[in-house]
Amino acid sequence: MNIKEVAERTGLSAHTIRFYERSGLFPKIKRSKNGIREFRDSDVNFLIFMATLKKTGMSLEDISEFTKDGCILERLESGEMPKEPVRNRLSILMDHRNKLLEQQRNIELFINAVTQKISFYESYIEGTDNKEAEDFKDGRNKV
Repeated sequence: MNIKEVAERTGLSAHTIRFYERSGLFPKIKRSKNGIREFRDSDVNFLIFMATLKKTGMSLEDISEFTKDGCILERLESGEMPKEPVRNRLSILMDHRNKLLEQQRNIELFINAVTQKISFYESYIEGTDNKEAEDFKDGRNKV
């Protein structure tokens, strides 16, 4: 498939796909006699996963390290892939997951603080008191 079709399937712009290829984040794509990129389904799946990593906040440096061996799925399935690059990818993903889990914990704290503030404002509007409202009045919650 061509770059336009890949862009539609991945949600990435053709410009971004070309950038990933030029910068080495994505392996060089086979080209037709006319110089048109010819993507395989495995290339598309690899791009989708790269986009997912980017959307979750992984740095381009870490994505570059993760993708330096290209799409390894076919080599994994055939048993031809050395274990060290797989260990490296596993380590990168585990570190990234830990960062995401920390972000999730922080977001949960922020959501709780916002929820308490909503409750405080609702109680004020309704003219009722509640525990959260008392906490705000007493200065125990400064959100």
